[in-house]
Amino acid sequence: MKSDVGSGIALYQRATESKGKGKGKGKEGPVARQLIELLALDKAIVTLDALHCQKETLKLITQRGGDFIVGIKGNQSTLYQFVKSRFASHYDSDERVEFTEKNKGHGRTELRAVMQISAGLPKDLQGQWPSVHSLIEVVSERGEKGEIHRDSRWYISSLPLEPEVAAKAIRRHWAIENELHWVLDMTFREDTLSLKDPEGAAQMALFNRIALNVIKQHTRMKDSHAAKRRRAGWSGEFRNELIFG
Repeated sequence: MKSDVGSGIALYQRATESKGKGKGKGKEGPVARQLIELLALDKAIVTLDALHCQKETLKLITQRGGDFIVGIKGNQSTLYQFVKSRFASHYDSDERVEFTEKNKGHGRTELRAVMQISAGLPKDLQGQWPSVHSLIEVVSERGEKGEIHRDSRWYISSLPLEPEVAAKAIRRHWAIENELHWVLDMTFREDTLSLKDPEGAAQMALFNRIALNVIKQHTRMKDSHAAKRRRAGWSGEFRNELIFG
């Protein structure tokens, strides 16, 4: 799925194979590259989950004029271990730059520190990942009901050392995922759907996202997305207003 962070809408979605072991995970990389080839990425920052930490994908992003921030986990074990060890050995180093933000809401407090350091890859890794210029560690501390929960995530990036820029991009990446899933459930009750046919489920998910995009572009009323969806079902006049403006 391709999303526009500024408007919060899904611009493009394409299904991957879901048959057999792995539920299509191996298919997502090639499909992501097909989507990237359709995009003009000049001055854009592409954020991707660790599943897409693949040499071909990162090369294509930079060829299209974009930058990237990509999660790194055990699927690239050598690079992953290097990233973690580099941050551990430069914990108090002046080379490391940091941006910290604090958020409160829903009865909890979250402190997020985004630390960035030059990649410093050894020659063997640099040859494999030539577009990686910086490494990022995000440490989140959430206080809720008197308990502290700590979480660390790591990323590789083509960006220079600008932790505030990186922090914003990563925050919006997770916001798009979390908000989209929540809104789709609240508006279309997706979590309650039980379609047994995988193709039918994929088509329903696609149409729900198209409908949600249309609803989001309607700003004349302050009703919830779910209320607008219901009203569109009752009123042909309002439905035409949503679709045609």
